[in-house]
Amino acid sequence: MKFSRGTRRLLAAFALLAVGLLAQSGVAAAHGGSSPGTLFVSPAAKAGAADVSCDTAAYSTIQSAVDAASAWSTVMVCAGTYTEDVIVSTPLTLVGSDAVINGSTTANGMCDQLGPSGPGSAPCLAAVTIKSSHVKIEDFTVQGATGEGILATGSLKGGAIGDVRIEHNRVVGNNLGGIPPSPNSPYPQCAASGQIPGDCGEGIHLMGVYNSKVADNYVSGNEGGVLLTDEFGPTHNNLIKGNTITKNAFDCGVTAPGHNPFALDSNGNPQPAVAGVYDNVIRDNRITDNGLQGEGAGVLFANAGPGTASYDNRVVGNFISGNELSGVTMHAHTLAPGQFEDLNGNQIVRNVFGPNNLGSAAAGPGDSLDGSVTDPFTTGVLVFSGTVPVQVKIVRNHFFGDHYGVWLGVGQHVTASIRGNSFDSIGTPVFTSP
Repeated sequence: MKFSRGTRRLLAAFALLAVGLLAQSGVAAAHGGSSPGTLFVSPAAKAGAADVSCDTAAYSTIQSAVDAASAWSTVMVCAGTYTEDVIVSTPLTLVGSDAVINGSTTANGMCDQLGPSGPGSAPCLAAVTIKSSHVKIEDFTVQGATGEGILATGSLKGGAIGDVRIEHNRVVGNNLGGIPPSPNSPYPQCAASGQIPGDCGEGIHLMGVYNSKVADNYVSGNEGGVLLTDEFGPTHNNLIKGNTITKNAFDCGVTAPGHNPFALDSNGNPQPAVAGVYDNVIRDNRITDNGLQGEGAGVLFANAGPGTASYDNRVVGNFISGNELSGVTMHAHTLAPGQFEDLNGNQIVRNVFGPNNLGSAAAGPGDSLDGSVTDPFTTGVLVFSGTVPVQVKIVRNHFFGDHYGVWLGVGQHVTASIRGNSFDSIGTPVFTSP
């Protein structure tokens, strides 16, 4: 039986209430020898209350409940608006019931950062920062943050984190400190550095995260949509599924760039235990109208420079249309002899592409790829490399309404397996730039 979202919330609330009552009577189920319970947060909470329902909540802020929760607990956030930045540093589940997290301009902790000046720390500016493995956040509206709406991040000391679930949230109007991207942003990683264009906090950001899921969220009105990066360890085997990612005005719908220069060794071989963005699946999302006031693809795979890697990812079954750059854009930079980056093995399978690369149609001259090569027309999929060999699979997609279905180039650096695609009202199905 399939329940409506409202019914699911109500059932979840009853289930959480039952768990809370059991915990009060000492019969809560154990997890690894502990006895986690449920803590309730409400604007009308009273300290010392029974804390077994929203009507008897004992916590008036989300952070106070998170700080008081034991590992594997559930924090149930009742209806209301909570103006705060929340930091989760222990395994737990955070569930909203008509709850809004409105980001604060005052951070309540520090986060590791990698900016142009190197490793350091800066205030945690996301509305929700997840620093621990085994954390789930669901059914919130997350808005108004200076940084990301929701950031899951590893650390310089601890490396990557895993088993994070970000599901059924509305993530809207965040990263206000980075719109438009600025070298004066309070986020160090927002500042452009060399070939890094200032990829920084967007609606949802996984930074050094593995075996996690971002599913069934509505992500709109942020600088960009969903960002996967590898500053603090590899970001791999994540599932980005069933999301609506639309009208994020300044950047891509989904961005998966290699940032960490140690993803490859000195011979260009992957070091997957160290860094890299790989084996992620972007599936069954609706990715539309992103980057129209800035520069953004539907989905972008790219690398920041020598030693970086974004490889073996899959884009499957998405609807991608109306974005400022091409629907899927892959961009390998021009490198000096003896330098390496890895953009190989990415797959684009069974997607539907409407008109993309709309920046070319609106203002020209189109997607500028290395300062001299441009794609001046609407394009479904673009794969560019100036010097680095790139292999890609483009299979069983449907393209409609573009000038180019697939744009490949330049100088024969791209090897593409292209088969089983269909093209409707496409000027040139497959174009290879000389």
